[in-house]
Amino acid sequence: MFRSLFRSQRDLVFDMKNKTIYLLTLLVVANFPAYSFSQEDDNLSSQTAYGGVGLIQHPTARFHEDGEFLFGVSTDLPYNRLFSKMQFFPWLEAVVRYSEGTYSPYNPGSKQTWKDKGLDLKVKLLEESDKIPALAIGIIDLGGTGTFSSEYLVASKKINNFDLTLGLGWGLYSGEAQISNPIGVFFDSYNTRGGRSGGKGGTLNLNKYFTGDKVSVFGGIEYFTPIENLSLKIEYDSTNYWRPLGCKNPKDFDDHCEGSVPRKVKLFEEDSELFSVDSRINYAFNYRLNIGESDRVDLSLGVNRGNTIYASASIHTNLNYVPKTRFVIPKEQLNTPYLKPFNELNSEWKDYLSNLIMWQLANEGFITDSLIFNGDEMQAIVRQGRFRKAINAIDLASRVLANNSPTNINKISIINIDDGVQTYKASVDRRTLVDAVLNGPLTEDKVTFNEPDILQNEYKVIENDYLYPKFYWSIKPHALGTLQHQIKFYFYQIEALLNTRYQFSRELSLNTDVGIDILNNYDKYVWHIPDGKLHHVRQDRRKYLTEGQSGLRRMSLDYIKDITGNIKARMSLGYLEWMYGGVGGEILYLSDSRHWGVGFDAYWVKQRDFDQKFGFQDYDAFTGFMTVYYDLPFYDLRLKGKVGRFLGQDKGVNLDLSRRFKNGARIGGIVSLTNCDPGCVGEGAFNKWIYFSLPMDSFFSNSQSRGRANYAWSPLTKDAGTQVENGSLYELWTQTTDEIDVLRRKEFSFKKIFRGFSTSPKSKSS
Repeated sequence: MFRSLFRSQRDLVFDMKNKTIYLLTLLVVANFPAYSFSQEDDNLSSQTAYGGVGLIQHPTARFHEDGEFLFGVSTDLPYNRLFSKMQFFPWLEAVVRYSEGTYSPYNPGSKQTWKDKGLDLKVKLLEESDKIPALAIGIIDLGGTGTFSSEYLVASKKINNFDLTLGLGWGLYSGEAQISNPIGVFFDSYNTRGGRSGGKGGTLNLNKYFTGDKVSVFGGIEYFTPIENLSLKIEYDSTNYWRPLGCKNPKDFDDHCEGSVPRKVKLFEEDSELFSVDSRINYAFNYRLNIGESDRVDLSLGVNRGNTIYASASIHTNLNYVPKTRFVIPKEQLNTPYLKPFNELNSEWKDYLSNLIMWQLANEGFITDSLIFNGDEMQAIVRQGRFRKAINAIDLASRVLANNSPTNINKISIINIDDGVQTYKASVDRRTLVDAVLNGPLTEDKVTFNEPDILQNEYKVIENDYLYPKFYWSIKPHALGTLQHQIKFYFYQIEALLNTRYQFSRELSLNTDVGIDILNNYDKYVWHIPDGKLHHVRQDRRKYLTEGQSGLRRMSLDYIKDITGNIKARMSLGYLEWMYGGVGGEILYLSDSRHWGVGFDAYWVKQRDFDQKFGFQDYDAFTGFMTVYYDLPFYDLRLKGKVGRFLGQDKGVNLDLSRRFKNGARIGGIVSLTNCDPGCVGEGAFNKWIYFSLPMDSFFSNSQSRGRANYAWSPLTKDAGTQVENGSLYELWTQTTDEIDVLRRKEFSFKKIFRGFSTSPKSKSS
């Protein structure tokens, strides 16, 4: 059996030219003592041409620090790549990548070069120790068309300033076919490489991973030079650069085709054959430029295949990095109360005190909805857009109330509302507040959240008579775009988005968005061929973009109601989004802990005209869902599961898993699985998205903001598994409480579980 691992001595013999890297590795190992590799050292690692942490073409077993987020580009002709990498967990690296092949047109007769999307995953198996190397396993081009399909097992070991890597590669990484597939010894089916995913991609071909009769060894060294932040990478490249130009069908890439030309490809719109492999040794320099406390730029330059310039650049930050607080509320000695209880004041003093508090709160950035004097408790119902961290808003507003409180007030409560929804109630004992702010800012451990209201017989509510009705407006730049089209890789539009809001009452408002075109390149966006078997509820996106360059994006009458402290409801009527108008609503229950909830929504909608004015098309649909929300006790994860009827009348489930990082950013992925099968869906097989939401105050140096930058990306616009885009009560309710540390779910800990079985007494502090 073991003899079949090495079918011939020839399998293990390399050309002397290609032995260089391994010989160098042995010399280094023999001459330097062992070194314990730390996470801090790990962060010096940089990207491959594909975007993941590694050497040049090949990965290493290194991972960036948890929360590392980057964008980058690389080029080694005939390939150019655009990628984004996320260290989603300490043990999981994910890369989303667009690749351009300059040697082929996108479609026959197209003037655009060939493009390909890819998703790569790498999983940590072992941490490095003094004697054991780091070990990782990974898949390149997961669920893609298979053009770059590869799998690998890789180990890395740090010795002084050298980081050594050795790995086994399957698929595209098995270009030299040096040894037999070790898995095939035990499972014969693994000796045959599964076919590509097909030209359309989007499926997981489990029968393909780690298959093939041969695998190749790859490896290399990264030397961290005495020059700070400069490293030298040298690798042995096992990539299969053979391209079957003689094959009539691209899906035959994994098969041998008659007349194919190994290791040579004609460049698109050029006559010369430049794509050849003169050497299996690649090398490159990488320089790390630190541009902030957590922001870095990596610049790489080198030579691939002995004849091709390689270059890459990436900018990255860490979403778990929390900068020093830019706004620190100073120490303060609060006023000593002198006024009689509110109910004992005359009308002039009542008006004076109420107006004074509302005026002072306005000076701190708060809009006061009402004040409540309830026995010995003083409440303010407010809204604010100044602070992302709720404790800062609670601190400032509580000080204003405490400085103006009558003598009988022992408790201060701040009730925050967003779009008519109460998101939290924060209460603090007045004496505790006075003592706390003598030393600086109020902290969350001094505050009690979401206590039930117990109204006394003589409670008094003072409404803000100037608040309703009220008209608000704003105008801001807004970007739209379409990535990877057959005609042009990127279509864009910059518009001025005019937002107006007429607030009739706390619960009822009319909201309007009008887009005014400023700049676009839609003159070349002249066609798009939708596929699939459903009505084109989303794939006619091009027509909405080009025919409605300026238009009414939304005009909706919204009514939001606080039914109880745990139940909220909303109804909407009008032009709900840029493609659909109609009527509908949702009702949401959240538990007291806010860690789980259940929601129901239903809408009847009609498709709007492409010009985004006031007309409608013939298509209408009823869509509705039951949604379960659950905060998992791991890594601040949130799971949302929907089941119901989608916009295209298909039925199924929608799964959304996201993670909140320490700076407030949230990154997640969504898949929709419905009774519209891959043939019904068309290219891509099923609908999927990734998204991120970044807090704007991460980009500010001297100010605070509750604003967020939101972006969602889908490899393809599909009709299956789509929903009406009318916002979410859950997002509205939780966007504030997510920024209160003590309200978020605590991490699961085996240690805490086993401590529960201990027979020894526990200290109070534990």
